[in-house]
Amino acid sequence: MKELNLALEMLLVYLQGIWLRRRYIILTAWLICPLGWLFVFNMPPTYQAEAKLFVETRSVLAPVLQGLTIRDNPQQEIELMARTLLSRPNLEKIAKATDMDIYASDSAAYEKLIDALKNDIKLGSSGRENIYVISYSNASPKMALKVVQETLNTFIENRVGDSVASSKKASEFLDTQITDYENRLVEAERRLSEFKKEQIALGPLSDSNFYGRIEGEKERLEEARLTLRELQSKLDSSRRQLRGEDPLALDQSGSSSSLTTQYDDRIKALQNQLDALLIRYTDQHPDVAETKRLLDSLQVMRKQEIEALQQAARGNPSASSGSQNEVYQNLKIITSNLENDVESAKVRVKSFEEKLETLERQRNVIPDIEAKFAGLNRDYELTKSKYEELLSRRDALSLSQKADESQQDVQFREIEPPRVPMKPSGPPRIVFYTLVLLVGVIGGLAMALVRSQLQPVVTSALQLKTISDFPVFGLVSHTAKDVLLRQSKKHLLYFLALSGVLMLCYTLLVTNELVFGITAKQILGWLI
Repeated sequence: MKELNLALEMLLVYLQGIWLRRRYIILTAWLICPLGWLFVFNMPPTYQAEAKLFVETRSVLAPVLQGLTIRDNPQQEIELMARTLLSRPNLEKIAKATDMDIYASDSAAYEKLIDALKNDIKLGSSGRENIYVISYSNASPKMALKVVQETLNTFIENRVGDSVASSKKASEFLDTQITDYENRLVEAERRLSEFKKEQIALGPLSDSNFYGRIEGEKERLEEARLTLRELQSKLDSSRRQLRGEDPLALDQSGSSSSLTTQYDDRIKALQNQLDALLIRYTDQHPDVAETKRLLDSLQVMRKQEIEALQQAARGNPSASSGSQNEVYQNLKIITSNLENDVESAKVRVKSFEEKLETLERQRNVIPDIEAKFAGLNRDYELTKSKYEELLSRRDALSLSQKADESQQDVQFREIEPPRVPMKPSGPPRIVFYTLVLLVGVIGGLAMALVRSQLQPVVTSALQLKTISDFPVFGLVSHTAKDVLLRQSKKHLLYFLALSGVLMLCYTLLVTNELVFGITAKQILGWLI
């Protein structure tokens, strides 16, 4: 607590020292403020032109053309354009369009003009997405408006020009590459065709492995041989059955039941008649007995005819084909078919053997041919795939160019066209007047403090005790205290009057800026 009281007392000592040297505050303020206010008052007015632009990067075509066209990110493209708007080529273009380069007498003045444009033209976001604000301040409102308009035009034209130029360069590059790959593709097709023509005598070329083809041929040969053996076995079995079969098949009674004679129909009719008579009569009935006698005689005659046929068949088996055994005939047909199948199987086996023998002879030649063929085919496929990819990219680029021409991907809308306010937008004289006043007052306080420290005036026992090593036993007042008080009051009156005049000047300047807006140029015109 004691240290705090001591610090407060020291602060009061410093303030008393400044107050005693208050004339330095007034002198410094009256030296700084009038000069500063005159400089600010003579500053020429500036007019700030401003324009707001909205860039629409969302389009109905974007989802429709997704995956079909080569599209850049419009958002990134616009951001890049905004960052590069104030590049030197664009600034030179703006200077020429606004005729500002006419006032540049030499290269140094021209460089200064370009640098001034770069610093004075402002491009920023208004806080919302894709809304850009372009502003420029100049003493001439027409020139400020013209610069903002040309900057806006440059911003829009650069996007269209860059898009067209980049599309044209990409199209030219793709056309050159397509022509190159087309020539390569034709040359690869020619080499592949000539190679096939030269090597066609060695067998068909395919992508399958040569050794796999040999194994396949061996398997087919084994299958053909197995089939031949099966057919040969069936043929031998059929021949054995054919040799053991009688050309005429006989039943148990010694007659051939499968052969037909001229008595068969009459015997069948008598048997039917006999069956009908036995239903009505007994065996002793004369009709039944007569019918049995006739049936027995016909059976004997039929047996005699069959025996004659059998003797004739044994002597000449092919003489009477109608009386041959049906089993014998079927076996004979099967045997003949098997013989044909065996011969066909032999031909197939021989063909497979010759083909396998040919492949075995080509074993040392075909791998080299197929390796060369695979290399040619690989080059052809790679060239073809690149060629087709380039064609698809050219189609995508063409579609992208048409989409760009429709101007549906990026649209520019002027929310606020370039305009200049009726009143000057700068400089902020009130702020400058206030800063000059603060600088003058602070400078005066600093001068008073320094003066009080260089030539201190003892105003209290504490101050005397601080600056000397002697103890202070008491205080003695001045003998001419009344004179000193009158002099102090007079100095205070001077201080207040000069401070009031200074504040009055400040008030008049601020009031003129807020209400009247009178400039130094107007005052000079009135005086002249």
